[in-house]
Amino acid sequence: MIERLRGLWEKTWFGRASGTTIVAARVIVAAHSLWILGSHPNLPSVIGWPAAFWKPIPRLLLIRFGYFGLNDRVEWTLFILLLCFLVAVMFGVAIRVTAFAAGLLLYHFGPLDSLLASGDFTSMGGLTVPTIFMFALWAADRNDRWPVTLAQLFLALSFFLSGVTKLSYVGWRWYTGSNIQQMALTYWSLSPRPAALWLAKHAWAAWSVAIGSASLDALFIVAVFSKSARWIAIPLAVVALIVRSTVFGLHWLSAPLLLLFIDWDFLRKD
Repeated sequence: MIERLRGLWEKTWFGRASGTTIVAARVIVAAHSLWILGSHPNLPSVIGWPAAFWKPIPRLLLIRFGYFGLNDRVEWTLFILLLCFLVAVMFGVAIRVTAFAAGLLLYHFGPLDSLLASGDFTSMGGLTVPTIFMFALWAADRNDRWPVTLAQLFLALSFFLSGVTKLSYVGWRWYTGSNIQQMALTYWSLSPRPAALWLAKHAWAAWSVAIGSASLDALFIVAVFSKSARWIAIPLAVVALIVRSTVFGLHWLSAPLLLLFIDWDFLRKD
């Protein structure tokens, strides 16, 4: 059993991936990054906000993300370069250079995107996984599997850590039908979605959501190491995303990255 697990670990992290897998991962992550950035086409203009806005943000935090000054012309230049580097990565142009440059600039602009999305300047929000993947792609040898595995792992951790947070602040009662019904009713009072009211009225549906959420938070990380588990985890994640969107009005911008879990080798022509 231990040898089998060791072999699975070695294959997942240190095995070789097909060219098709690497190309698909590059296209998925680069396209996702372009989509995120395209949703905030005026992202560099945030630098032009009044100086009073930036005063509460520690100087060292600004420097950490590469903001040595607040010059909007410089930021616009860097933003355009980032878009060009992402397109280059998508098409596999000079990966050693473009992936590293894209990673640096994603790290630079991530906090601004997070600021607009959630009011938080201390993280990279939806650009976290793309940033990590770009640096991994730069560091890896040709056809190494670990950059793809690393991106999958960080995506899976978003579910696992969500479960840890729920248990830490609420406890196991979060995963009960009554709690889901109360949540649905609360969200319905804020934004009257018919699906939310329907869920609040049907205990069996609420329990289905609760059990599905618990299963997803606990088991999704297994999908990183098991292709068989993906046949359960990925469809369950898609259903969960649909429920979150239609019932609670919550949208997970990293959803397209679930495509990283698809075995793209079926596109190969042997």
